[in-house]
Amino acid sequence: MTLVEVLLAILICAIVIIGGSLLFIRGKSMINLQEQYRVALQLTAQKLEEIKALNYLDIPVGETQENYNLDNDTYTRKLVVEDMGIYKKIKVTVFWTQMGSEREVSLDSFKAIQ
Repeated sequence: MTLVEVLLAILICAIVIIGGSLLFIRGKSMINLQEQYRVALQLTAQKLEEIKALNYLDIPVGETQENYNLDNDTYTRKLVVEDMGIYKKIKVTVFWTQMGSEREVSLDSFKAIQ
């Protein structure tokens, strides 16, 4: 083998290794995002079900906010309840930051007078 062939083989191996590494890193990042999304969705659904389980008159109108620290990530859960007369509009939103970008998950529901 000549020196050119050896250098070419090393270059090809380097390209394959770097490409594989970048693919692995990107995949890991997507797994982390989905894990955080799943946690946020669980926090959102949990609060929505908690509020829907209350009697209509016991549901507080207004806005509240709670912070959670789970697995080194901070989630902010915001609850907004609006009185629309014969029903209340309930909106639960969870915010968190991943890789410098703010992400959010939101669920809406309604509770009528029974």
